[in-house]
Amino acid sequence: MDKSITTVLGPPPPGVDLTQDQSHHDTVVTITIFALTAAVVAVRFILRFTSSKPKPSVDDWLCALALVPLLALLIVASVGNRYGLGKHIWTTTVGEMVTLKKMLFSALVIYLFALFLIKMTILMFYRRIFGMSRLNWIGMFLSVSWLLGSLIALVSCPSPPSYFWMEAANPKGGHFRYPFYNYYIGNSASNVVSDAFILVVPIPAVWRLNMRVTQKLLVSSLLLLGLFACVASIVRLHFLTFLGHSIDITWSWGNVWVWSLVEPCVGIVCACLPTFKPIIHSAMKIENLLYLRTNVAKMRRASSLPHLRKRSTNASQSSKSSRKDLFEIFDGKTDMGMRHSEVGTTSFAMHVESEPGRKERESLEEYLGPMFIRVQHEVEWTVDRS
Repeated sequence: MDKSITTVLGPPPPGVDLTQDQSHHDTVVTITIFALTAAVVAVRFILRFTSSKPKPSVDDWLCALALVPLLALLIVASVGNRYGLGKHIWTTTVGEMVTLKKMLFSALVIYLFALFLIKMTILMFYRRIFGMSRLNWIGMFLSVSWLLGSLIALVSCPSPPSYFWMEAANPKGGHFRYPFYNYYIGNSASNVVSDAFILVVPIPAVWRLNMRVTQKLLVSSLLLLGLFACVASIVRLHFLTFLGHSIDITWSWGNVWVWSLVEPCVGIVCACLPTFKPIIHSAMKIENLLYLRTNVAKMRRASSLPHLRKRSTNASQSSKSSRKDLFEIFDGKTDMGMRHSEVGTTSFAMHVESEPGRKERESLEEYLGPMFIRVQHEVEWTVDRS
């Protein structure tokens, strides 16, 4: 017969209501957030297939692939409710605790891959829009390093690894090389840092674009929607701190498990919103209309000042006079006053666009709309006419 966990931990402290159960609430929250996330990804693909270039890109497929570990997390959480997840630990048995910790170990691995896929989704989206930059390479390196480092730290902490879930059944069957609580905090904190770095990767590229400052701020704001994912990570980190001073881990795990699903779901939603062209184009049109309205108001105020109109008239007449004088100086003079031994040069300005530049411009116009961005490269040189 499976023995109660009270034989290992002792009786519950006074004031603990063993009838409390937050598993049903947690299940509703996780199912709802996952359904909304899946709907957002579906909308992303619908907009992608109905665009001028209906072929999905790598970032689109990575986003869809990230739903797989999220679904696995949802299933594990739902099954874990049967073994005491979201309830007080004194209501469980040793056997249930062993099974639940096996699920927790697998969920920790799944969680790592879910976040890694989301990070790569965002970075590949940056690559599609802005091209591959040094910051993008650094972001990919940090993401891969975070994944591998977290996996190694997770597996190497319990010795043997099975001691992670067998601790309740056989406390002397192994040991932890370092407190597992340190892994929780270190993994979550490093994830917040890497996410913050990934968020700022496209900002330098945005501010190099040939756009108004207000448009740059607007695009930067859309790309910084991932801050909400960072906030979710910080909230999860907050709930993880309760594991450091409480033996009622099944109760504390309930909130951690919920936020372990909410965090990647928010990350996927934030990764999808900048790809929704109707949102981007509508925002840019509103900004453009506000810009035009402001300039029209300035022009009206300027036209109401007589001295400004007079100054404009004088400047126009001066410009015409200068052009007339210049024409009279060179009119009918084939050599323009130069000796044959002198070298004459003529300046030309010509628009040159390289193939990578053309692809970048097309990607940006597809993303922002052709009316709101023009990236130009001007080359000026002189031609020897001697």
